[in-house]
Amino acid sequence: MSETFRITFLGTSAAVPTTRRNVSATLVAYQDLKWLIDCGEGTQRQIMRANIGFKNLSRVVLSHEHLDHMLGMGGLLATLNMLQPVEQVVVHGNPTVLERVRQMTGYIGRTAQYDLQFQVLQEGLVFTHRQLVGIPNGPERRRLLAGESLQSPSGQLVHPDDVLGPEEPGKKLVYISDTMYFPELSSVAQGADCLISEATFLHADAALAAEAGHMTAAQAAMVARDAGVARLYLNHVSQRYAQREHLLLEEARHIFAHTHLANDLDTIGV
Repeated sequence: MSETFRITFLGTSAAVPTTRRNVSATLVAYQDLKWLIDCGEGTQRQIMRANIGFKNLSRVVLSHEHLDHMLGMGGLLATLNMLQPVEQVVVHGNPTVLERVRQMTGYIGRTAQYDLQFQVLQEGLVFTHRQLVGIPNGPERRRLLAGESLQSPSGQLVHPDDVLGPEEPGKKLVYISDTMYFPELSSVAQGADCLISEATFLHADAALAAEAGHMTAAQAAMVARDAGVARLYLNHVSQRYAQREHLLLEEARHIFAHTHLANDLDTIGV
């Protein structure tokens, strides 16, 4: 099965960074598109360190308003303003986080040199992409599958070879951020090719994890096992384990063998 997504871990620490781990940020690339999940402080520098580039970084999804997940937006938006690698940036998040990002835009030095949009995250489909030709589901797609050419809603002439490749199953990526464990998480992650999950604590500290609204490595592995995912990547690691991170991995692998510990600047294919 060919690779669809490229995922680069830009920040894998929990609330406090360490010398090896920056705070939360993960970049997902699909063909020439890039979008960012969370944007902790210093994310724009992590993008530079990973040698990813800012071109086509047009969407940012902010999971919630904790500063370690969104404080880097001011720096990122300022960097995009200076380099101008994109024409549009859409920021997704809840109303609180979007208001905080709007406030940050007042400090980036000048009016945004790109179209900056804010979209409230709601349950359901947020964004769809099919080579940007705008072919809707229904008869038009069936005609393409039958070998016909047709005009897209934008007036572009589309040939089957433009949009059709070898048939293969889709890929499913699930990202779990800042939540305590509950069994229904496995339903969300069911059958995922890749599950990236917070694993802030060791299970010996399960009471502390519950109090803080986080999961343990063992609980993340339980979600992966019960969901039947292909791979699990532990993320959002507390600084308290900086010298014994291997224990998180060992704990999870006792429950789910295909577990990996995400590290800053690692890139994986899905």
